[in-house]
Amino acid sequence: MTNIQRKNHDRYMLLATVPLIACGTVLYSTRVLLLCAVAMLTAKAVDVAVSMARHEEFDYTDHSSELSAVIFCLMLPVNIPVYIVVVSVLMAVLVGKHFFGGKDVYPFNLAALAMCCAAVNWQDKVFVAVTPFSKVDFWSGYTTGATVTTAGIVKNGGVPAHDTLNLLLGNHPGSMGSDFVLVILVTGLFLIITKKITWHIPVAFLATCTAIALAFPRVYGFPRLESLQLELLNGVVLFTALFMLNEPTTTPTNPKAKIIYGIMAGALGMAFRYFGGFEFGSCFAVLLVNTMDGVIERFASGEDKAAENSKAEKQPEEKPGKKVYQAHPKIKKDTLDIIGEAEDSIDEVLYSTRTISIDEILRAEAELNKSRKDGK
Repeated sequence: MTNIQRKNHDRYMLLATVPLIACGTVLYSTRVLLLCAVAMLTAKAVDVAVSMARHEEFDYTDHSSELSAVIFCLMLPVNIPVYIVVVSVLMAVLVGKHFFGGKDVYPFNLAALAMCCAAVNWQDKVFVAVTPFSKVDFWSGYTTGATVTTAGIVKNGGVPAHDTLNLLLGNHPGSMGSDFVLVILVTGLFLIITKKITWHIPVAFLATCTAIALAFPRVYGFPRLESLQLELLNGVVLFTALFMLNEPTTTPTNPKAKIIYGIMAGALGMAFRYFGGFEFGSCFAVLLVNTMDGVIERFASGEDKAAENSKAEKQPEEKPGKKVYQAHPKIKKDTLDIIGEAEDSIDEVLYSTRTISIDEILRAEAELNKSRKDGK
């Protein structure tokens, strides 16, 4: 993917996060704006500092760090302390991006890396939820509305007391931006229809998650379809499919490779949800599948190349009238004849050439003069 395409992707995805930020602000308070702003400023500050340290000109059109920071922030509860956001974004951008070469070459999804960093170090702060419309202190994040996430209830085999409409609207205890399923669906369809992203990875990812959730429901004694609904409508599944798995630097470019990538991400994500220690397993799955990006790309491209080679080998037999770039036997024979004649001519010249002495010249001149006198 070229740099121009990368810039367009970042701009469009940043715009796609605006409705989620707006919904979070309405349900959870204006602290959502504070946390997103802090995350973006931290990411930009790290990029500028690294450019200055390397004595390089800073590319102000590169928004990959800010986009990753916002995506990470939207997966957090609104009462998260500010320092967790700062430290996690700093580590993700500095280590995950610049230690591996910087823009367009880093191997891991930065938002997933930041989320894993926060989850491992501050589990008790990250995996909590805030009841919508609870009062939250703007600076400290203190609230009396903290509770268990809907994903946490499902992980423990329980059934959340929320109907389908509230799950679609995100009107239930959860993160401050990744649970607005209906908004995410509309945004995703718009981005796919306008070809800002491709359908391959999101569809493959969601199809895999759906198949596993139907085959192995976690809510025992509950109808499979309702259990599937609980799996897909919480726990950042749709958010991951749209905002994290379409990051151009860390995903394949081949359509077949994208489908394989999405299937593997879905299978690993559900495995982490079922057997992992955290409610959100998608971020760990994203990082793991990032390590297989190159292998998947080569595997898919290798199959295509083998098919093209096989087709090229059969093509002269299937289309005998088509010009084939192979030497014809008659052309080879004519070429050898020409070379042979040239060698014979060279040999004649070489063998007919000898050194003539002065005596022979004088005798030949005398004979010539004598024949002229006799002729007179």
